[in-house]
Amino acid sequence: MAASQMLHRVPTSLWRGLVPKTELGFCYHMVSDVPLPHLRHYPILSPADFDADLSYLRKYFDFISYEQLVQRRGSSNVARDNSVILTFDDGFAECATVAAPILLRHGAGCVFFVVTDLVDNSKVFRESEASLCIDAICRLPVERVETVVCELGLDARLRPPPARMLFDPTRHPLDIAGLDDQPEHKLRPLLHWLLTIGGEPDLGLMRQLCTRLGVDPLSYLRQARPYLTTQQIRQLGADGFTIGAHGLTHRRLQDLPRDEAEHEIVESCRIVRDITGQSSVPFAFPYFGGGMDRAWLADLRRRHEFIGLFFDTDGLREDEPFVVQRVFGERFGHDRTLDGILRRAWGRRAAWLRRAASWRLPSDPRS
Repeated sequence: MAASQMLHRVPTSLWRGLVPKTELGFCYHMVSDVPLPHLRHYPILSPADFDADLSYLRKYFDFISYEQLVQRRGSSNVARDNSVILTFDDGFAECATVAAPILLRHGAGCVFFVVTDLVDNSKVFRESEASLCIDAICRLPVERVETVVCELGLDARLRPPPARMLFDPTRHPLDIAGLDDQPEHKLRPLLHWLLTIGGEPDLGLMRQLCTRLGVDPLSYLRQARPYLTTQQIRQLGADGFTIGAHGLTHRRLQDLPRDEAEHEIVESCRIVRDITGQSSVPFAFPYFGGGMDRAWLADLRRRHEFIGLFFDTDGLREDEPFVVQRVFGERFGHDRTLDGILRRAWGRRAAWLRRAASWRLPSDPRS
C-alpha cells in the first residue's frame, strides 16, 4: 500500500519520460454547465473544467485523430510519444452542443461513441430512468420514499453499498452526485440498487417506483431530448470528428450469450456506418471490456471489416494492438485534477508491471 501511494505521487513529467506510452486514451461522458436530472450518477464536468483539461493536455502532449491512431496501431515502428486520443461515451446531446465547440477551438480530434438504440431519442436509456428516479428521491422526504419502497416490496432486494464509493472507479465509475460525503445516507441502498439493476423483474420494479414517485421518463425524453440525433451525428462527422458504436442497448457484454454480444457489437457498428458513411467504425465496450476474449474480438474484426479498433476503460494497462485502453477524465474519488488522474493511472501501471516482474524500458514495443 505504501509503495502504491508513493508511485501515485511521482510527477507526471517523470512518468512521461520513464514509462512512455504510444498513446494515452481519455474517456469523458458529459460536459455541461447545468445540472441534468438524467445524469445524477456521473460527476458532470463544467465547460470551464473541460477547457482547462484540453489546455493542460495541449501543453504537454499532442492530440491525434482516430485515423492517425489507426495508422499508428498498424505500424511496427511508432514513437512512444504519449500522444492523446480523446473520446466521449454514451452519445449525449451535449457532445454536439457543448463539447464539440470546445474541442474545435483547441484543434483536438475526438471519437464520440453512441448507443445506437438511443439515437434520435427513440428510447429512454435505462440508466437515465434510474437517474430520474434518483433525482426524485433526493428531492423527497426520506420517510415518503421509505413508505413507497416498503409498499413495493423493494426493501427485500436492497443491500448496503460500500461505505465510500458505490463502485470501483477504475471499473464502474458510477456514483451519486452530491452524496460522496454522505455514506450514512439512509437511502444509499436504494440508490445503489437503482444503479445496478439487472434483469426484467428489477426493471419492472424500477418503473413502478418511477410511477409512485411521479417520474415520467417518456415525457422527459420528449421534452429534454438528451441524446444525439442523426443530424447532430452527421454534423459531428462533417466537423472532422469520428463516430463510434457503444452497443445497441449498452448492456454489459460479459453477461450476454456469445451470439447476443456479437449482435450488439456488429449491428451497432453497422448502424453507425450507415449513418456516417465511415468505412471503419470503432467500438467502445459498455462499462468495461475485462473478460472479453481478445481472440474472439480479433475474429469479429476479420469477419466484419467495418469494425475498427476496440476501446476499453482500464487506464494505462497493456493490451492487444486493436484494443485502446483509456483513463476516465471525470473527477471520481480523490482525483480532482487531470494531472492527479494521470499520476494515479501511471502509478497503477507501474505497480502492475512490477507485480508481473516485467518492468520494461521505453524501448518496449508494447503500447
